[in-house]
Amino acid sequence: MRETRWLRSIGYGFLAEIATIVTIIVVVMAYQYVLARGLSEPEYTAFGQRAGEIIGVYVGAIYTYIFARRLMPRISSRFSEHGMVVALGAIALSIAGSIAGHQGVPLGYLLASILKIVAGARAGFVYNRSLALNRMV
Repeated sequence: MRETRWLRSIGYGFLAEIATIVTIIVVVMAYQYVLARGLSEPEYTAFGQRAGEIIGVYVGAIYTYIFARRLMPRISSRFSEHGMVVALGAIALSIAGSIAGHQGVPLGYLLASILKIVAGARAGFVYNRSLALNRMV
């Protein structure tokens, strides 16, 4: 039973990374087909790379927090650790995708990974604290 909680944490991390990827795709498609029609292909490519960098780093951390927070009611202890495992799941998927797509891992992934780990741990900490405050009331 314990193993399934940790596997669930990894699954939530994968979902956080998939949400990040979908967000990047939606933003790039909206830019290309709604907001900035008629630009050249290199301009769209440059925008896509820049949007991917920003969204991947910051929104990826936000999604990690959100998905880790969604996991918390489904577990009974070690909340920050489970949150960090959510982050590790997201990091594993992002690094695998980067290696497959870029044949390497850009330096920006280091910042993204750190932010995801902090976000996951924070989600667990906040949830644990809210439980403690509810017990006091």
